[in-house]
Amino acid sequence: MDYAAPPELAATMIAAGESKTRLSIKDMVIRGFYSGGLLSMATTMAVTMMVQTKIPILGAIIFPWGFVSIVMFGMELVTGNFALMTAAMLAGRVRFSMALRNWLWVYFANFLGCLIVGGLIAYSLTDAGTIAPNAVGEKIMAIAVSKSVAVREMGANGFLLFIVRAILCNWLVCLAVMFGLVSKSVPGKILGCWLPIMAFVALGLEHIVVNMFFITVGMMLGAPITGVDMVLWDFIPVTIGNLIGGGFFVGTLIYFTHAQKQPSPPQKLEDIVTRTPVRR
Repeated sequence: MDYAAPPELAATMIAAGESKTRLSIKDMVIRGFYSGGLLSMATTMAVTMMVQTKIPILGAIIFPWGFVSIVMFGMELVTGNFALMTAAMLAGRVRFSMALRNWLWVYFANFLGCLIVGGLIAYSLTDAGTIAPNAVGEKIMAIAVSKSVAVREMGANGFLLFIVRAILCNWLVCLAVMFGLVSKSVPGKILGCWLPIMAFVALGLEHIVVNMFFITVGMMLGAPITGVDMVLWDFIPVTIGNLIGGGFFVGTLIYFTHAQKQPSPPQKLEDIVTRTPVRR
């Protein structure tokens, strides 16, 4: 059967979260780096399409190939791990220290992937540093400023706004992870993952790994962003929001409604007959 019922999905979430805590540092770094690099290329492709066509929704439509690649190749993305490991912790299969170890290493590796691949992209967009950023580079810089400097200028309201947008974002992203688990076929996984990811991009929500790419590349290209702008006004609120969106709205809620609720097997006819008292 191509479909995993919700109780089976909950069990798979818990098992996946537990298995990820057993990964070596080497595997977490390689797989996390790979994920950051894939999302960097997917984001650049989406921005390129938006700039060339002037139709923003096309960027949202094409972007999910990066996320689908992460799911299909078994890589590590910290935002999805927020949901899986929360479910595993609630089931008593993972200690918080084990989950935190994975989150920190994968977070670092995702950033490393965005930084290195983003540097290669910045090098390409400026013809090896010989010209000013092209239209795609200018768009990336503008987006980077909107995700950091503009938030600082809004103050506390901006900080809270980015937490809220990040909650909504990772709710959708982790639903995409669930679609990847609930379907057992390649077409089902691709289609299921595609739609929630497209939605978060189209809605302008905040994903920490995507923002790692935008802000670091924006700074490389010359955007007036400081380290404080990057960390305090983007990375911190977006990470908090992504953790809540994935950990609570997906990992926790799915666990409490579906975990350990396997349906009872149907009774055999002879069992029903033998257990039914005969009325005299």
